[in-house]
Amino acid sequence: MTRKPQTIKTFLLNQIELLLTAFGLVVILLAGLLGGNTELQFWKVTAVAAVVVGILHGVLFWLIRRRQRLVRAEAIEQVQDMLEDLIKNKLQVIKMTLYMAKLRQEGAHGQSQDFQQAYEMLRNISDIVDHLSEESLSRWRDRYQQTLQRVEGEAAEP
Repeated sequence: MTRKPQTIKTFLLNQIELLLTAFGLVVILLAGLLGGNTELQFWKVTAVAAVVVGILHGVLFWLIRRRQRLVRAEAIEQVQDMLEDLIKNKLQVIKMTLYMAKLRQEGAHGQSQDFQQAYEMLRNISDIVDHLSEESLSRWRDRYQQTLQRVEGEAAEP
């Protein structure tokens, strides 16, 4: 498995928190060095710069997280639409096949209950797809966290 080389944009987006933090620290130190003639002035200017950088940092992180949530919600909606289309088409084929088999096997004893169970499973699968959301994915991840960690650990090993 080969890794794609990162573009500058991808690198910046992946490291944005660290880059903004480093930039904020540089701004704070430069503000103190450039704005303070005496030691007391240095600390006052540095403190004011730290407060301003902290506020800007908080607002930027809030905007970034908000954007990430919106993108994630959009991606989940697209996955839900795709799954709904693919799975519901397959479910319809299964339903039709079961119906045709049921018509052919009308007189067989016990198969009617089997068909009912199959139809119930089809309804359950359809309900799962209909209710796919970020919260349901989060619950699923919580339930299977240990398995996911093991799988992700194995995938990370070369």
